[in-house]
Amino acid sequence: MIARVRRVSTEQLARVSAVLVLASLALMSVGILVPRPLAVIVAMSVGQVSGVLGVAVFFVAVLRDLRPVLRARGSVPPPPSSTSGAAPPPRSEPPSAPPARG
Repeated sequence: MIARVRRVSTEQLARVSAVLVLASLALMSVGILVPRPLAVIVAMSVGQVSGVLGVAVFFVAVLRDLRPVLRARGSVPPPPSSTSGAAPPPRSEPPSAPPARG
């Protein structure tokens, strides 16, 4: 499934996100316009799932669009090295304070 998402362009992901969120809005509106209990429950439940999926797809599109920029700036940390058991380098101690006058 991840391989399929990688083949889809960012623009297509944004369009899918927009369709899902608009469908969610339409379903929730049906729940308000048809005030029967079962219709409200179904419309709100399916509408919420559609809305959450739409926001998640949009988030993936934004991350895919920002990833090259973050890599160019060096903001994306490198993958962990194979020497995971090594101790961190020792810290240097701060300089001592001058003696008090008095």
